[in-house]
Amino acid sequence: MSISFKDKYKIFYPRRYEGIYTSGGDNPLISIRIRQGKGRDPAKWSAEQFEKLAEIAKDYGNNKIHLTSRGDVELYGIDMRNLDEILFELEKVGLSPRDSCGASVRNVIPCLSQICPKANVDAEKLAVYISNFFRYNKEYEYPNLPKRVKISISACEVGCAHPAIMDVGIIAKKNGKFDVMIGGGIGEKAFEGKTLFTDITVDKLLPICVAVANILKKENEKRGFKHVVEKYGEEKIKEMIMREAEIVAPSLPPLVDDVSLPKTIQMEKIVRIKPIGGWLHVDDIPEIVSVMRENLEYGYLFNTQELYIPIQTEDVHLNIRAPYEITDTRMWEKKFNVNSCIGNDYCPPALVPTTEMATKVYERLKDEGIKVRISFSGCTHSCGKHWVMDLGFGAIANRGNVRLNVVVGGGNKNIGKVIGSIPADKYMTVVDRFIKLVKEGEINLDNIDVDKLKKNFRDIEGFEEYK
Repeated sequence: MSISFKDKYKIFYPRRYEGIYTSGGDNPLISIRIRQGKGRDPAKWSAEQFEKLAEIAKDYGNNKIHLTSRGDVELYGIDMRNLDEILFELEKVGLSPRDSCGASVRNVIPCLSQICPKANVDAEKLAVYISNFFRYNKEYEYPNLPKRVKISISACEVGCAHPAIMDVGIIAKKNGKFDVMIGGGIGEKAFEGKTLFTDITVDKLLPICVAVANILKKENEKRGFKHVVEKYGEEKIKEMIMREAEIVAPSLPPLVDDVSLPKTIQMEKIVRIKPIGGWLHVDDIPEIVSVMRENLEYGYLFNTQELYIPIQTEDVHLNIRAPYEITDTRMWEKKFNVNSCIGNDYCPPALVPTTEMATKVYERLKDEGIKVRISFSGCTHSCGKHWVMDLGFGAIANRGNVRLNVVVGGGNKNIGKVIGSIPADKYMTVVDRFIKLVKEGEINLDNIDVDKLKKNFRDIEGFEEYK
């Protein structure tokens, strides 16, 4: 089958809210982004589901499963003619692409409260409750919703679910109440969410989420809710949200489940599987599934592009391509991690091969023992979430050349600072210099001195400082 990218784009662009994306090139290839079906824990993925994903990727795709930076899964290299059959197979195991892309309320991502001892609430149950209202709800999908809405739930004040870059970032506190950050978002222009609500009760959370989506609809803001916040300012938008939340609250479903009991899995060890760039090869799946079946029959996905499998014994040995380790359940602690979007292998806007770049950085740093988070985004859409990493690279087109913006000092509750840009082929030079400064004690990863870093980067060939 031959089809131009232009014609393919016309067919599938309006269907993005259904989880269907157009792959680059004049070919019949598309990608499918997949999340748990309605009513299912968004973080928990079963052995049966991974077997089905591997089967589809092998029979219809590129033999890989991509773990995304929002706790869902994407399959690439899919021939558009096989789409209906694949959707039918996914439905058999409780998976659904709908509301994972485009103008929709995306995967309501919870931190892994069921295995993290620091959790104050059951974030997974809360995520199911909020998600169920929006899921398959045409009032909150394209064309009624002008832009996507992203929501996350952090079960403690560490904020592992990156509330700073969410339209609604919910943070559970020790006192049983919640803080809510509003208006965060990344992209060409990044916005740091504002903590507009403090110490609110759990019954106020869904009304706030619905209010944000409703105001976005009324404003018809196609650039996202962050621009609504920019338009009205913090005080005014808070008033608008409170007013709308009061109006919608009586019509919303009540929270039935008790979310105050977060610890449900009494296991102290996990297998942490880290596919580089998020790519998990189908040949790794049988052994991974075997570990799941020997324990709880499932694993967890989160925003780190990793798979976490709770285990009863540390005597686990996997012969797989993806790196892995046996570790404890202190999920809040920073670990060495290299993330990336899929890059220009399949994504039309991407300018650089992010998977290749992430792989080289991982191989360079895997034995350094430094708990640093690095990420690559192939375009200004920022799907690699480089804005919230210790060191992030975001590709841009600059006067006909491809360059990388260098972002440092990002975190769960704050976006990083752009210190400058480099030619795309100089990323390893920056990584090496950054790690050298960390090892020498010149840079503290918990409080990066931006001015000092700029000064140390000035002699790197092609570095253009951001003023």
